[in-house]
Amino acid sequence: MLEPVISGITFGLLLAVMLGPVFFALIQTSLHEGFRAGVHLAIGVFLSDTILIAACFFFAAQLNLMEEHKTIVGWVGGLLLIGFGAFNFFRKIKVREVDDNKKTIHAKFMAEGFLLNFFNPAVLFFWLGVVGIVSLRENYSRMHELFFFSSVLLTVFSTDLLKSFVAHRIKNVLNAKVILWVNRITGLVLAAFGMHMIYKVF
Repeated sequence: MLEPVISGITFGLLLAVMLGPVFFALIQTSLHEGFRAGVHLAIGVFLSDTILIAACFFFAAQLNLMEEHKTIVGWVGGLLLIGFGAFNFFRKIKVREVDDNKKTIHAKFMAEGFLLNFFNPAVLFFWLGVVGIVSLRENYSRMHELFFFSSVLLTVFSTDLLKSFVAHRIKNVLNAKVILWVNRITGLVLAAFGMHMIYKVF
């Protein structure tokens, strides 16, 4: 069971450096509302990711996609990850200043994190691609898959807490050049995952 855990942690660390809407919402919330608000937003994201992964597995199982249509799943999932990689490679994001003097309500930030992540179609398609990759690993049992995704989720959640804790330091180094190169590296790695997935079913 060690290999799925290591793979899950590695993939989780990759997700942790993706500079998407959730990343910046987490940084801005922690900067202007405090660490506890950032923690609650991270909890909301964690819950939505858990539900989306479960929904992807249920959808795939209901249609017997992984057993009857491995080639299609491999191509679709691979192309999705390559698409995410290309999008991440070319995207440009700026950190936006937020001034909010309203009283902090932590439940509000949990709901915000959940909704921001859950209703982003890109997140659903991304997890469909990851579920496809994991399902194509013939040596993986259901227990292996559980360990993999648990490791991914816990790694992402832990790094989100770390981001909240050191938000003021992260903000100081998030200049345009750093963001550009982090996006490019992350995009290339995601594209590599996608090409490997297509290679396995080709």
